[in-house]
Amino acid sequence: MNRDEFERLRDLPGKRIVGDIRLTQRADISAAWEARDISITNTDGVDVRMTVQYVTETGAKTINVYVAGVGPICRLEVDSRPHRPAGRSHKHALHTPECPRENLKREVADRPDLNGRPLGEVFDTFCRMAHITHDGDLITPPEAEGG
Repeated sequence: MNRDEFERLRDLPGKRIVGDIRLTQRADISAAWEARDISITNTDGVDVRMTVQYVTETGAKTINVYVAGVGPICRLEVDSRPHRPAGRSHKHALHTPECPRENLKREVADRPDLNGRPLGEVFDTFCRMAHITHDGDLITPPEAEGG
């Protein structure tokens, strides 16, 4: 996938996530909660999936989008580890066909406007940016929403 294909998919209207998304505690890392393999339907028929993660110990939130057979194409990290020159909240995106193989390490965009935001707000912001409609609820641990 190249940058033009990524931008077309990102900007494609009508993308949907149908049903509730429930984060469950990972057995191997008790502080980590996640929902995996969330299907994002789209009119182009591309097999796009999302993972949403939250770490209770640090408050880190991650939304990762990947395409089957390609790899990760976009990731938003909030209150996570800094990726210099970006700070703790930043966005990774595909820029070259090599980016998925390199785990989207190029041209990380700083997003300090998202620092400290609850997971539900981060998820809603991400969906707006990516033109995704979620027909359901995001069900998170209370800590993820500041509760």
